[in-house]
Amino acid sequence: MAKRTLTATWLILLGLTLAMWFLRGYRGSDWLAFVVLMVVAIKGQLVIDRFMELRHAPILWRITLSGWLLTVLGVIGVMRATSGT
Repeated sequence: MAKRTLTATWLILLGLTLAMWFLRGYRGSDWLAFVVLMVVAIKGQLVIDRFMELRHAPILWRITLSGWLLTVLGVIGVMRATSGT
């Protein structure tokens, strides 16, 4: 993969991390929990596609890793929604 693509991806990941850092003061709000989970999903998919180089891997590998990511985030979301906090 081109060095520029990896650098651009790294900068995007860094920007998303900094955005979440700036939002850290809004604890306990439902919209923020949703935003954080969506950002984590985006970041996770970027890591899977770019850094793990599964973008051109067999479809079973991509489905397995992306499915794992969505399952973990779904469990976290459900636990957050049912915890009452």
